Amino acid sequence: MGLTSEQAGRAIIFTFTESTDEAVDQWGQAAVEWIEQTPVNAPFLMLVDVSARNVTFSQRARQTSIQLFKRFRQRQGRVAFIFSSRTAPYYARIFFATLGRLGFEIQFFHSCEQGLNWLRELES
Repeated sequence: MGLTSEQAGRAIIFTFTESTDEAVDQWGQAAVEWIEQTPVNAPFLMLVDVSARNVTFSQRARQTSIQLFKRFRQRQGRVAFIFSSRTAPYYARIFFATLGRLGFEIQFFHSCEQGLNWLRELES
């Protein structure tokens, strides 16, 4: 299917196994639902694991990310991205800089454990 999701405490973990348009669309809709169900006065917590070998930042993924993050730019929260490539965070920073100021934080990690630890800092 290309995407799995699971809840980990107050965080949601999205794991891409393929970057099909269907998987990206599923992620976009599920992320909207997750953010909308998080109380406005509480930060949303999301981990997006795109470290699988055959996952790419496709045109559809870029468009969906732009729509999603601009829609919720005023919300408080954290989004942790997991990459396997050492250069991917560099390019991701450039991409997210084009979105302007966001109310939530975005960080890049090489393991889910690191990303979850960063997200859980807000749980206490």
